[in-house]
Amino acid sequence: MIDYTSPKNGMKVTVIGDGAWGTALGVLLYEKGYDVQIWGAFPEYTRELIKARQNYRYLPGIPLPEKLIFTSDIDDALLNTRLIVMAVPSHVMREVAHKVAGALKEPAPFVNVAKGLEAGTLKRMSQVISEETGLPQVATLSGPSHAEEVARKMPTAVTSASEQRSLAEFVQEVFSCETLRVYSNTDIIGVEYSATLKNIIAVAAGVVDGCEYGDNAKSALVTRSLVEMIRFGTAMGGKVESFFGLAGVGDLITTCFSKHGRNRAFGERIAKGMSVEDALNASVGVVESYRNAKAIHELAIRLKIVMPVTEVVYKVLYENMDIQTALTSLMTREKKSEFAIGKKIEKWLKLQLLRLRVTLTMG
Repeated sequence: MIDYTSPKNGMKVTVIGDGAWGTALGVLLYEKGYDVQIWGAFPEYTRELIKARQNYRYLPGIPLPEKLIFTSDIDDALLNTRLIVMAVPSHVMREVAHKVAGALKEPAPFVNVAKGLEAGTLKRMSQVISEETGLPQVATLSGPSHAEEVARKMPTAVTSASEQRSLAEFVQEVFSCETLRVYSNTDIIGVEYSATLKNIIAVAAGVVDGCEYGDNAKSALVTRSLVEMIRFGTAMGGKVESFFGLAGVGDLITTCFSKHGRNRAFGERIAKGMSVEDALNASVGVVESYRNAKAIHELAIRLKIVMPVTEVVYKVLYENMDIQTALTSLMTREKKSEFAIGKKIEKWLKLQLLRLRVTLTMG
């Protein structure tokens, strides 16, 4: 049985993945006093990182501590580790998790920081990791957290989610510091679907930017997309609260408005005339939204969930729908009441109002 006692200085943490987010988190954990090893899949690039002490491809301008260990030896990376951070893209998560499982000598909890679903199975990343490793101890760390800003020690807040409260709180303790505030959450389903869905919406936000449709259009898009996220996420078993939290509306705002967002920039390139293939090739790092738009579209059809924004993003990416046609299809949909948002959301809002009244009365 894995012990979730308070993490101690010098505890070994293994980060699987030497991209921007894996590197940023590795530096943060190293500076907190943990024994950190960052594993990379490509030995040649790992050697370059060791020599240059800078991840010039994914996190340029951030000096890497001299004693922070980078390695391409997975057996060494996992030896005596107490926590494994899975920082690889969703489309390779199963392959890498299988590799980790084969090298892991003693069980350790996992923290997923990828955002997406697996193509084909349409499973969440925590499910994929658990299946491949045979270990149910998987948490997800998510929220509005650009690697560039975390690496530069800019104030950031995220949520640590696991069905096991003790694991969520253990991860919260491991990552919390003066520049990263971590909240705990037991709704890993809602958190992981929030992370997946917001990236798809970010493509639409990028299209709005690329077409110069203005602030009105983008604000409307973000607001109505949140309703869409909640509709889908709660149908999949997530809680409404998570979609109004850091992994939901918090990350949605950041992803749709930030200059750093890969998914938003991807949509902007398409709006300015690039083909989907060229826009993908122009991106530094993986554009998770491309594969996930297809996965969510398939699930929405299967479950008969109405998702108009996701549908047009899918059609633009996979069916060559013209952007003006996509906009027209959204603007001329059947007229509806703004507050026809479903019984689950209405019930949640009433509960929050009741709690507020009780608090004010007792105060």
